[in-house]
Amino acid sequence: MVPVISPSPWLFLPDDDGEQHNSTFLSLPDNYSFTYPPLPDLCGMTCVGSHAGWFVIADRKRKVSLLNPLTGNQICLPSHVAPWNVDRVDLQAFKPHRVAFKPNRIGKIVFSANPTVHNYVAVATYIFTDRELTYTKSGDDKWNLLETALTENDRSWNDIMHHDGKFYCITRNGEVVAFDLSGVNPTAMLVAQSSALVSIMPAGTYCPYIACSSTGELFLVLNLAIDYSLPYDVNKTTDVIVLRLQYSEDQPRWDVVKDLGNMSLLVGTSNSISISTEDLRGMRRNCIYLTEFFWAAHFEGMQIYRKARMFDMKKGRWECLYSSTNKFHEQWMPSALLP
Repeated sequence: MVPVISPSPWLFLPDDDGEQHNSTFLSLPDNYSFTYPPLPDLCGMTCVGSHAGWFVIADRKRKVSLLNPLTGNQICLPSHVAPWNVDRVDLQAFKPHRVAFKPNRIGKIVFSANPTVHNYVAVATYIFTDRELTYTKSGDDKWNLLETALTENDRSWNDIMHHDGKFYCITRNGEVVAFDLSGVNPTAMLVAQSSALVSIMPAGTYCPYIACSSTGELFLVLNLAIDYSLPYDVNKTTDVIVLRLQYSEDQPRWDVVKDLGNMSLLVGTSNSISISTEDLRGMRRNCIYLTEFFWAAHFEGMQIYRKARMFDMKKGRWECLYSSTNKFHEQWMPSALLP
């Protein structure tokens, strides 16, 4: 079946059993779903990221690759981590030699736009004792620990984003660093200190997502962490806080944003981006689109929670775009956005 061409961004809707009998997409601008024939390369896969029309997938043999679900093009990424020798990595848990790059230790992977076999850069948050940053480039046969002066001192990284040739990363304390991996050695620049968030962060545990507009404005979306196994009120208005980085003479500061105007932010498991709703007819303005997944203990065993939601900043409430709950199994596909 050849689907009707609908405007992007598309939301990929995985099958509950992980086998991907069909490839179903939901076009967000016109709220129209369509189905492609089954994609064999997605069967039994774990998805750990998406960006610019590509998925990052991993199989049971721990092979990681980039896959374009529409063209079928695939780029194999290294399946091993390079040796490391740094104090912050627990060498009792991870021996300092060539080890497998395990999908269940990957937090998120983002990569440069328009990747090819001979030209790509990928960065991952990877769990050693904390979430460290690892990277690989075209021609490499391994993932390398990203080591600069700004990755020391027990920093743990919560989210990563690629924009305009740089990788922006945020620590659990709210520090933002931009990495340039285009040269022989990585370079890093401190964009915002953690102290810039001290007076803004409310009580509670928030998941930070970093995004950037087409003009280079940096945004931070703070989403209240919740337990999906418990009852939840989707109409809460304190769940989401949106911040914009403002540059001043002293130091950059985060300002609370109440209205995004004709812009919306797409954050979560995919590479976070902003879109202009003026250019996409039917796309909701002033909204936060969020894709997320969790697993939690349940009396029937481990459960996977996969959700795609939209937060309307004017109404101050969530709307559900996709929701699925099923028993945990080794390979599964979360919902993902394909801009």
